[in-house]
Amino acid sequence: MEITSLYEEFVSYLDLERGYSPLTISAYRSDFRLFTRFLDDADLEASADAVDRQSIRQYIAWMRGEGLQPTSIARRLNSLRSFWKYLRDNSYVERDPFLRISFPKRQRKLPNYLSQRECAALLAATGQQRSAAQAFRDRAVLSVLVFTGLRRAELLDLRVSSVDLDRATLRVEEGKGGKSRVIPLNDQAIEAIEDWLELRPEVDHDYLFTSRTSVPLGVKGLMGALKRAVKRAGLQGKDITLHTLRHTFACLMLQGGCDLFSLSQLLGHTRLDTTAIYLHATVDGLRGAVDKHPLNDI
Repeated sequence: MEITSLYEEFVSYLDLERGYSPLTISAYRSDFRLFTRFLDDADLEASADAVDRQSIRQYIAWMRGEGLQPTSIARRLNSLRSFWKYLRDNSYVERDPFLRISFPKRQRKLPNYLSQRECAALLAATGQQRSAAQAFRDRAVLSVLVFTGLRRAELLDLRVSSVDLDRATLRVEEGKGGKSRVIPLNDQAIEAIEDWLELRPEVDHDYLFTSRTSVPLGVKGLMGALKRAVKRAGLQGKDITLHTLRHTFACLMLQGGCDLFSLSQLLGHTRLDTTAIYLHATVDGLRGAVDKHPLNDI
């Protein structure tokens, strides 16, 4: 069976039935293009039936030769394995070429995050602008990221109706994996959102955050808000991305005493071990709690 047409069917399944985000689907497509390039370079048949365990082992060796790191190789193999699981589940193929294949060990880097003082400086820096509307919007945007840990796509998809100020909650519709969740809002986040809503222009859409031209805020505008705040807060020396703010939320929550299960629910994780990496990042913050063990003075 011609593999490309089957992959298009698989992508439609990820989009329509699994609710994967456009960014995730784009990454899957990129992984598949790399695999087909390997098949072409190795002069192997581009057929689902022709791919076997030896093909996958050759693919791993080929990726190493291309200079890909173990983490990158493992991610691409996992992407491809999901495709073959779909083929087997729908009886397109009988054998699984990934059986008894050893994946390169994924080296998980500890997340980079901001301290409480750096967070406060970042939020305060949003007010250093001539435009009051832009200042209030930037503060609301960064406050939501810092105090809820939303992903970039989740924040950009927020609607005015997503926020319930009376109940102090924010609802994320169609998060990663198509799952929805409700996140409590603290007083600072509520105040920042209320201030922005007072100056939010009259527009013909329900998106919570808008650009200066009143269209829904996009990635470029969101990055601009972060870069302005980072520069004015004097934090240019740190590698601060939008995902850094999600890491910051998680690490500061753990330092504040939040349990791992509750944090996983707030972040929208489906696996607890995904959340557990933040325990390593906050080990210094937890050391004070260990020092209070009642048997320390024996």
